[in-house]
Amino acid sequence: MKSTTLQDKLAQSLDRANTEETKSRPRQKALAPLPPEKRCTKISVSLFGEDMKRVAALRAYILGARGVSISTSQVIKIALRTAPQSLELCKALDAAAAEDGRKW
Repeated sequence: MKSTTLQDKLAQSLDRANTEETKSRPRQKALAPLPPEKRCTKISVSLFGEDMKRVAALRAYILGARGVSISTSQVIKIALRTAPQSLELCKALDAAAAEDGRKW
């Protein structure tokens, strides 16, 4: 049974166009899995209001200094890579605990 309504004809035309478009697109090659040293682990971090202000200040600094907007994840990576492994780190932990009002 042939359809005769305009709506049916438009639907058939659209189906044909979509089918042709799908056939004409080149297939992308599958990406190889990343090596273990390039993989990351997704975590969840809870930050207090003052911590978020520090994150915003660091993001603003990098934006002003480099003209690049960085993510919260990038701020945390920078902090991890620049944190001193010394008594200063322990002092910062104590200061954060006092500021947050939590036991660590």
